[in-house]
Amino acid sequence: MALVLLVTVTDAAGASTLSFYLLLAAVPSIVVAGLAALEELVQPAALPHRRAVGMLHVVTLLLVLVSAALRAPLRAEGSVPQAAVSAVIACLVVFAVQALIGATPAIRRLLARATPRPDQQPAPEIVSR
Repeated sequence: MALVLLVTVTDAAGASTLSFYLLLAAVPSIVVAGLAALEELVQPAALPHRRAVGMLHVVTLLLVLVSAALRAPLRAEGSVPQAAVSAVIACLVVFAVQALIGATPAIRRLLARATPRPDQQPAPEIVSR
């Protein structure tokens, strides 16, 4: 994710060749993360939110590959097609969705602790005199 975020910074700085190489460097990282997620998917006790995160790795990989493919022919000119920038932004959005989905169980646990269940009686108050 950091490499893809760095691509947006280098695009803004006008370093299109560096952006291209950063995208190429991001591909193996996304593939390794996707393979780790795939390993969890084939486990019989895989949690539903982990399945969604694993499926989204495919989307991020495709977006990074599309962005790199769109940039490749124009690298010598130093220009970046708008579609390539849009693909990088979409990839960042998918990363954010993955993070949100991954944090969902923790958020549910926090909310469950914060709200009392209706079947629970409130703790009696201790009155001291």
